[in-house]
Amino acid sequence: MKFVKMLTAVAFAVALTASLAVAADKKAPPGKVAGCCAKAAKDGKACDHACCVEAAKGNKNCEKCKGTNEEKKK
Repeated sequence: MKFVKMLTAVAFAVALTASLAVAADKKAPPGKVAGCCAKAAKDGKACDHACCVEAAKGNKNCEKCKGTNEEKKK
């Protein structure tokens, strides 16, 4: 009986580790522009969300709106 419990615990730990690894890989790709900013750019405007305006001052994409918070390439 102890063997079955131990085997179940190990299987659970392996499954949890695998699911966390998959979740970590689902981050936004580098340089991804937030959806609201892309929509505004498509209309020829700049996004007017306060968080996006603040990120744009640092030449970055808004992470809060699902963009990547790293410098935009010129």
